[in-house]
Amino acid sequence: MRTKRLINKIVRCAEDKGWNVSTERNNGMTIFEFSQFTPAGQDFSFTAEMKGNHLDSLITDMEDCYEGFDVDSEAYLWLDESGHGRNGAPYRMRDVLEDMEAAEEMIKTLLDAVKALE
Repeated sequence: MRTKRLINKIVRCAEDKGWNVSTERNNGMTIFEFSQFTPAGQDFSFTAEMKGNHLDSLITDMEDCYEGFDVDSEAYLWLDESGHGRNGAPYRMRDVLEDMEAAEEMIKTLLDAVKALE
């Protein structure tokens, strides 16, 4: 499958799951930035790279993002003086944690959808 066609297919797949997608081509690599609001309204995003025209390299990078996503660490970031009920962050710690769990599930849902493109 040609690179441009594959990129468009990945973008459509992500958009069907509610993600906004931007791409950048650089030295034979495509960098995808996936962004979406969490249930609590946080603007959440992550990037993943596809080398050449190899969907498996994108999937591997997305798996790394998913497996490396630390729900507790991400929730902790919202529990400082700029979060915890401010700047759109929920006030209750449980709500912050549940929102980051939802973000992790959002990555997993997208990863599963992209894997189905193989």
